[in-house]
Amino acid sequence: MNQNNSGETAKTRSRFRLADLWMWLACLLAAFVLWAYVMSSDPPTVSQDYPRLTVTLVGIEEVEKRNLAIYSGMGNTVDVTVSGKRSVISRLKEEDILVTADISNITDGSSYTVPVDVRAPEGCKVTAVSRNSISVTVDERITVYMDLTLQRDNQKNLPDGCYYGAVDLPTDKIMVTGPRSFVNSVKTAQVNLDLADVKRTSSITADVKLLSVRDEEITSPYLVWLPSSVTVEVPVYKKVTVPLSVDFVWDYLEDGRNCTVTLDPETVTLDGDPDAVDAAGQLDPIRVDERMEIYGGKAQKIETLSAPEGVTLSENQVSVDVTVSSEIRAIKITVPGENIKDTKARAGVSYEIDKRMPVEVTFMGPVEALNSLMPEDVELLLDMSPFTENNFGTSQVRAEVVVDSPYKDEVFALGVYDIAVTFTQDEGENAG
Repeated sequence: MNQNNSGETAKTRSRFRLADLWMWLACLLAAFVLWAYVMSSDPPTVSQDYPRLTVTLVGIEEVEKRNLAIYSGMGNTVDVTVSGKRSVISRLKEEDILVTADISNITDGSSYTVPVDVRAPEGCKVTAVSRNSISVTVDERITVYMDLTLQRDNQKNLPDGCYYGAVDLPTDKIMVTGPRSFVNSVKTAQVNLDLADVKRTSSITADVKLLSVRDEEITSPYLVWLPSSVTVEVPVYKKVTVPLSVDFVWDYLEDGRNCTVTLDPETVTLDGDPDAVDAAGQLDPIRVDERMEIYGGKAQKIETLSAPEGVTLSENQVSVDVTVSSEIRAIKITVPGENIKDTKARAGVSYEIDKRMPVEVTFMGPVEALNSLMPEDVELLLDMSPFTENNFGTSQVRAEVVVDSPYKDEVFALGVYDIAVTFTQDEGENAG
């Protein structure tokens, strides 16, 4: 029984080995067929055309050391045909093919015919070149300094009231180097600033352009100019004219009602950074203290205006004239000593108010209101809250004029009134 099983196993293994052999032979045959196909469809050598390859000039630095400059010969192109294995040619790029013309041996200004040298990478062969040489012209190299001018374009997009300030170029000359004939064709250099999007002070970088005598731009590869660009600041300002006005401190007077106000000038112009001008808005009114500044029915003074930061004013000083209406008169009221009173005194502060002499107070107002004003309607009130027990001797204390009359809102006192107060170191109640 075991012998029969062993025989069957041996036969099975033999069949598998034979099958593996046939499979191996089939793979070998397939590989041979594939090789034959590739060899028949991909021949050993193919050709590829590369049109318009730029000829690079070699030796420019050597030529420039002899104070020479090239003014023709750059930008030449040639058509090149390269052959090689398909696998190599398929990976070949234009930049892998080196096309040069060596001008390093040129020593004088003239026209030259320079051979073209074409080299391909290893495994490739250059089989055809459309031209074997190029023409190169050399002239004396010179350096001159050209005027740099400024041209501003698209200046109409500014907000109302805004304008462009002066633009300062970092230099007024540029250095131009190149062949004499090319350099001599340059009239000037110009910077063009496009201001279409400039609404506030901005920094702009712009190219420097060379212009011919016909004001046409020169774009020659044979010219070099420095600086080739400049950065400038374009200032934007705003100018607004605003009216001037007067504000009376105590509201007793009003222009057009009981007085006439004359301002010279009547308006001033704010000029400066747009944001600062907008923030400033209208200037604060000029303050006139009708109690302190009216003499003989008039108030006259020169007011110095202060400009907000970033803003200048067309006028720094304003003449102010206030003429009180003829309906407003002035009278003097004698206030008796008993109408001099104090308030807000601190505890422990001893003092004595001088009430021996009556005080003559000048009032202004309509005639009807003044005629109704009596001495007993007027008090001189002393605010004693600032004084402490450390005060001693006699001090002048400013009095507030208080009117208790139906016409109190129509009359006002002129000037200031100081009352003598003597402080003592004795403890006790305030004297007053």
